[in-house]
Amino acid sequence: MKIGQRLFLAVVPAVFGLFLVAALAYWGRYARSAPELVIILAAVAAVASLVVSWRNTSYVVHRVQRLAGHEMSIGGETSVSTPTSRRDALRELGIRAPGAHDSGAHEVDELDHIEATVAGLSSAVVRAREEASRHEKEALERAREIEELLQAVTTRFAARTQDAQLPLHILLSSPFGELNENQEEMLGAAMSAVDAIDTEVRELQKLVQLHRGELSIVTQPINLAELLRPTLAIAAARADVAHVQLRPFVSDTAPRAIVDAVHVQEAMTSILVDAIAHTAENGDVDVNAGESDRGRIRISVTRRPMIAGAASSESLELRLARRLLEAQGCSITIDGAVTVVDLPSESASPVTR
Repeated sequence: MKIGQRLFLAVVPAVFGLFLVAALAYWGRYARSAPELVIILAAVAAVASLVVSWRNTSYVVHRVQRLAGHEMSIGGETSVSTPTSRRDALRELGIRAPGAHDSGAHEVDELDHIEATVAGLSSAVVRAREEASRHEKEALERAREIEELLQAVTTRFAARTQDAQLPLHILLSSPFGELNENQEEMLGAAMSAVDAIDTEVRELQKLVQLHRGELSIVTQPINLAELLRPTLAIAAARADVAHVQLRPFVSDTAPRAIVDAVHVQEAMTSILVDAIAHTAENGDVDVNAGESDRGRIRISVTRRPMIAGAASSESLELRLARRLLEAQGCSITIDGAVTVVDLPSESASPVTR
């Protein structure tokens, strides 16, 4: 029996009650007959019940038929054939689809269609999850393979640059024969290029090690001034060469930072050198280090004026600095001309992760 037929049967009690009221009015006995007002009210209530039940039943029937993928008028014969995907889902559930002639098969209910549709969607979701899991596993395997290849390439590249650095250094320090000024400049430029390549390759190696969790990080409390002293010394030398004024301020009352001093000094050196490199000549780079409102240590680096296009992309040095800081619970925010680094300190409350 279809769900529509089941719902239409819900109207039968109201119809039956209407006929009973009519019979009561017609065959009532003397002194036992119901008053006309009662009969009228009962008839009105029965008719109203019939109308309301009919409207609600019709609404529910149309909605169920829409969910089942049919379009048919109540009592009509028009219907749309079942889609192939639903027929397949019905077949998986052991249900015969409409339009499939089988003398022994029972008529398919709209609820069967809805059940088949839900089953099909559930199967599709399971297949999609399995496919996503497979793609994720393949992506992880490819990323691991790329990491291994990158590690091998950077190791070989570092060895090759060392092979080039030694003869260049020998030629520059004790040349065999007389070299003119142009030849010395060319050798010096080659030596500088090889040194730069060697530095970048080592930074790339360290990035790969960080990503693979192979870099050892040991955090210990350290005084803020002591932490920044070597970094500020290197930055001051770079600022003199670039004709930029470095103006540092380090608080004497700030609590000790809980960091890996070597890695933080390397990261902060990269940040300050990058800030100096992207500051216009005769500009200023302000470094303000002290305790923040949240009990952490905040180091703000402000450069002005900036060179046009300086914030367009993040260099390899800054990427490595960001990863070195984030690996030990620090944070770095770059907003235009201002770079803010937050370090955990002894006075900071522990953060739940």
